[in-house]
Amino acid sequence: MIERIEWDDSYLLDVQEIDLQHKKLILIANELYDVAVGDDSSYKVLMPKIIKKLSDYTVYHFSAEEAFMKRYGYADWNIHKIAHDNFVNEITSQIKKLITGSKDDVLNFYKYIVNWILTHIAKTDKIWASFVKGK
Repeated sequence: MIERIEWDDSYLLDVQEIDLQHKKLILIANELYDVAVGDDSSYKVLMPKIIKKLSDYTVYHFSAEEAFMKRYGYADWNIHKIAHDNFVNEITSQIKKLITGSKDDVLNFYKYIVNWILTHIAKTDKIWASFVKGK
């Protein structure tokens, strides 16, 4: 069984604007989890809305993060953008499959996105955040 992920302060970058956005991403992802483990009638109505919300917010967050890196002169922001673009392409592809997928498919999608986000925060985001805090 795939378990719900809760925010942990070890994910903090100490960049308030971005930390708040990361928390919101996890909250929206958890909405998807809650719908996938909930009753079927709510699932059919809410799942498409939450996936849209998650997709839209992810694009918004990535744009904000990239602008933040550029504003502080982080030289490798474009490499970071490639990782973001690859993730958006992958979730776009998976979302198309979820339209006809099962609740298990949605839970696997949830697991993928949460793992990607948390790994991305722990590795690549911590690098640029350290650079920004040093300025």
